[in-house]
Amino acid sequence: MVDYNEGLQELAELNVDAANDFKLHRPELFCRAFLNPAVKTDAITSNIAETFNGYIFQARTKHLLYMLEDIRGTLMQRLVVKRQAMMKATSILFPRIKAKLEAEKAKAAQCEVIPSSETLFNVNYNLDQLVVDLERRSCTCRKWDMLGIPCCHAVASIYFLGKEPELFVDKCYYRDTYLSVYVGSIPPIQGERHWPVVSMPIDPPPIKIGPGRPRKNRIKDPHENPKKIWFLDKNRD
Repeated sequence: MVDYNEGLQELAELNVDAANDFKLHRPELFCRAFLNPAVKTDAITSNIAETFNGYIFQARTKHLLYMLEDIRGTLMQRLVVKRQAMMKATSILFPRIKAKLEAEKAKAAQCEVIPSSETLFNVNYNLDQLVVDLERRSCTCRKWDMLGIPCCHAVASIYFLGKEPELFVDKCYYRDTYLSVYVGSIPPIQGERHWPVVSMPIDPPPIKIGPGRPRKNRIKDPHENPKKIWFLDKNRD
């Protein structure tokens, strides 16, 4: 909240109208200072929807049955590939989360820890003083609260007690949790040639094709930059 207020004040010094217009857009719905820590994210985006939209981009152009079959086959393979990749991991955390935690460990060396109790600490870092509560898994910077990954201040406090930061990462980032998400599978089905023959016609209703070329690109937000090129990450978890 301190960062938010300072940033808003700097914006008001540059342009009062811009600061007032910003507040009219209800920043409590998208600014990090107001996000619910229970969600375990530090940003509000539609990345998951956009990634899946790009994942089925080619399938959307097909007939309904073939579109669904294409999506089914792709997801069936994805579940197995993701599960096999995580089974090779040796850490108790996701590899990507492990890398983020290692970055916080590197910054923890610059922190000065002053204990108040076995779970409460004052941490001095870059001329700033913060409070770390290991029992509540909370820090003044709110990074640990929001992401579930110990920040550098928390890592320094954990090391002060001689414990491992990996044990203080939220359970949602554990390897076992990841594997439980991908434990299911989509059963294979036979091709159209092997389907049972029925006497009742099951042809789809006629498709009315309107004038012009069919739309393939998504409808963009009115405030989105029309010239910006988006690259979709098909390997995103």
